[in-house]
This record gives sequence, C-alpha cells and structure tokens, in this order.
Amino acid sequence: MSPAPMFQAALRRATGAIGTTPSPLRSGGPMAPSALRRLVLPAMQQPGRWWAGSGEQREDGPGSAWPAKARLPAALKPKPRESVDPSQLAMGEKPIVDLMQNYIWQKHEIEERLLDLRQHQPESFSDKCAHRAMYSLYKGFNWITGYQPENTPVRAIEWRLIVLESFAGVPGFMAAMFRHFRSLRLLKRDHGWIHTLLEEAENERMHLLVCMKMFKAGYITRLLVLAAQVFMTPWLGLLYVVHPRSVHRFVGYLEETACLTYANIIHQVQTPGTPLNEAWADLPAPALAKIYWKLPEDAMWVDALKCMFADESNHRDVNHTFATMESDDPNPFVNKHLNNAVHAWRLEAGGSKTDIGDFETLGTKEADQAAVALNCDATR
Repeated sequence: MSPAPMFQAALRRATGAIGTTPSPLRSGGPMAPSALRRLVLPAMQQPGRWWAGSGEQREDGPGSAWPAKARLPAALKPKPRESVDPSQLAMGEKPIVDLMQNYIWQKHEIEERLLDLRQHQPESFSDKCAHRAMYSLYKGFNWITGYQPENTPVRAIEWRLIVLESFAGVPGFMAAMFRHFRSLRLLKRDHGWIHTLLEEAENERMHLLVCMKMFKAGYITRLLVLAAQVFMTPWLGLLYVVHPRSVHRFVGYLEETACLTYANIIHQVQTPGTPLNEAWADLPAPALAKIYWKLPEDAMWVDALKCMFADESNHRDVNHTFATMESDDPNPFVNKHLNNAVHAWRLEAGGSKTDIGDFETLGTKEADQAAVALNCDATR
C-alpha cells in the first residue's frame, strides 16, 4: 500500500480533532506525501490536549488530540462510585448502580415533604374518573393486604411494599415506550418527556430491589405482582393512547396513596410500642440503599424508607404536572435531572454523604452534637 492512503486516513482523524479540512481532500484531489506530512505531523504532535471529562492535560502524544469543546467542568469528571465498600453488594449489583443517577435527598427536604401530604382535588370529568378508580383500588388493596393505619402487622407491610413498588414501576416505562414510538412515528422530538418517565420507572424498580434486600416475596405476593402487570398494563396502555393526561393524573393519585402509606409506616417505625417499631427500628439500611441514596455508613432502614417516601412525593408532583400539559409541551424537569447528577457527583468527588439520619429512632443526636463541639474545640 502506498503511503498516501495511510496519511490521508491519519489526516482525516487529525483534522477532525482540530476542526479544519484542507481543500484538496475535500475535493478529492491528490496530494503529495510531503504535503500531507506538513499538515498531519504538527496536529499529531500537539501536546497538552484536553482529555474529555478531566480537569487536567495529558501528554500522551497522538492519542490525546481531543476537540476543545470536549472540555467538561470539574464536577462532571470521572469519579469513583464506591461511597460504600463494593464488597457489601451482591454479585452484579454494582454495575447496576453505576448506570443510574437519582436525586440525593437532604434531611430538611424530607421533613418538609412529610409535613406536606398534599392531595390534588379533581376538577374535570376525567380527573374525577381517575380519582374514583384509584381510591377504589386503594381501599381494596388495603383490605387484601391487611393494612391498617395503626399497629399494622409487619408481614402486611412487607408484601404491601413489594406489590406497590412492582406496580408503580409500570406506568412510567409504559408511557416512555408510547412516547418513544410516537416520536419515531411522527418524526418529531419528544421534548424531554421520555427521560423523566424512564427515570421514574427506574427509581420505582430500585425501590423494589431495596425492599427485596430486607424481606422475601411469597407465592401470594408474586401472584399479585403478576396479576397487576397482566391486567393493569393493557388497560393503562389503551388509555394512554386515547387520553395521556388521564394516565398521568391516575399515576399522580397512585403516588398520593404511596406517600400516605410511607408516611404512616415511618410514623409507626418511630413510635415505640408498635409492631413496626419493634421489628424495624434497629435494622440497618442495606448496602444497596446506602449507595443509591448516598446514605451514611450508620444509616438505618427507616432512613431508606424516608428516601422512598421523598421519591414518591416527587413522582406525585411530576405526574400531576404532566396531567396539565399538552403532549408537545417541553418537559420542565429536564434541567432538574442535570442538577441532580451534578449534585450527586460533587458529593462523591468530595467523599461526602447526605445528611439523613433518624436521630429520633437512633438516639444519637446528642453524640453527634458532642462530636461537633469536640471538633470545634480542636480547631480553635
């Protein structure tokens, strides 16, 4: 093979990096090897090109030729994901966590949401139909699972959470699928809805996986999960084709009931003398929950429940917002996803954790205050 084709290939790579292409190649005309060397070698020998995703220059020679627009802020540079010792995770869990980024809740945010169990008041005919359907299912679900507001049996809560999270992960993925096909079919943009809907479905699935680390599903629970998917998914899919707003409103009401459930569970876990307090007050959070929500090492199971509650309250607000929008309206939550990722990455870059901790249950608030006072004295 003559040298010219080899240098032409190198030239295309190098000029692609610096953003210019000589006119002889653009027109397909021949170029002498000496002329090619004069163009290619300087571009290949440029030192100190920026490596995508890093805050420093690399001196690796030809392999480091990256376009200037590939420079990213320090908050977005590659980072370790091991906020908890990866050996605590089961085989295959770490790669799953590495692929997703959720909102990292702060303590004051969760406390504010626990005090604000808002519920949407139906106005239109479709809202009233969705509200009546959801709360009829809610009452039937309470009867089937044996759920009661006070002194709830532990087993009733365990399989209630499994069924709830397995069903809550269906509407977001289904809606994202329909919007994906719609975008392809109409040759139009989706305006950012798909990402939010997939994030919701992924978040609900992570709730389920975290719950499965704490308790197991029996045959009846698995049967309910199967029945929910078999009977509810086609119905929701058909409704989404006809009237998407009604599905988002229905999911908003579903998330309202989930918020009521989680808030009640948290209250019972923190109330001495209840079955949930006796069974769950001293349980540590699983490693998967600590990594997913970036909880401290001494986080308890009730802290993970608080994060689940906060996630559900966010899904409630998102779906009630989508229920008021046209299908072609831009998604107002796109920037929020980017901010979530930046915040989480900064926590990891600094080796920090979120400030969630159930002092009321753990009784460690005084110890933490003493440690803070001791640190202040040491720095004086």
